[in-house]
Amino acid sequence: MTHQWHDAYRHERTPAHHLDPRSKLFAGLAFVGVVLFTDRWGMLQRVGYPALLLAALLLARLPLATVAKRTLTVLPFAFLMLFSAALSHLSLQHILQALAKSLLSVIAMALVSMTTPFPDLLRALEQCRTPRILVMFLAFLYRYAAVLGKETVRVERGWSSRSFGRFWWREWSRLGHVLAALLIRSYERAERVYAAMQSRGFSSPMPAMHLLHFGVGDLAFVAVSSGLLFFVRWGKF
Repeated sequence: MTHQWHDAYRHERTPAHHLDPRSKLFAGLAFVGVVLFTDRWGMLQRVGYPALLLAALLLARLPLATVAKRTLTVLPFAFLMLFSAALSHLSLQHILQALAKSLLSVIAMALVSMTTPFPDLLRALEQCRTPRILVMFLAFLYRYAAVLGKETVRVERGWSSRSFGRFWWREWSRLGHVLAALLIRSYERAERVYAAMQSRGFSSPMPAMHLLHFGVGDLAFVAVSSGLLFFVRWGKF
């Protein structure tokens, strides 16, 4: 099982990768919270919020195409939200502002996740007193999402081999059967995994992960990012 679907850039040596996960998590969540609760966008906010993300992207030295690809995955949900907002007779300015908030928030959290190994991120959430059940859920999702992805590929390959040479729009009527088969396989795999965990003495408390170190550089990063965010949100241009 591979985790390259998420941690492809976790071994990079950049200033962002060397920061403590808690400092990056705080900066990312603070940015998302401030952006979401900004009701009126002036020139400073329209330029400052993307500039902060651009500075973080340069600090992390991540490929712009990869970040854009991860951001575009949420566009269907964003457009669905915009469609709902349009039905509520909101102005075009409010709709565009909601779309900008969604994209900026997703980019910020994508930068946090791409510069932090997921086990370190789980450790940071645990030390920030996140409910244990949520941390466990994320840990299992991280470990078995790749397994579910491979199972989906096998089901899709079998479906394609049985519909070779046929009109694709006719085969979409059988999509429900494919999803049902995938659900049954996932449920059976989950039962086998749970039985294996019980036989090995699994208990609800999570095992201790490696320790994190919050240093002077992390404190400086939190102070500078908070100051810049405060200036962009409440400053005068």
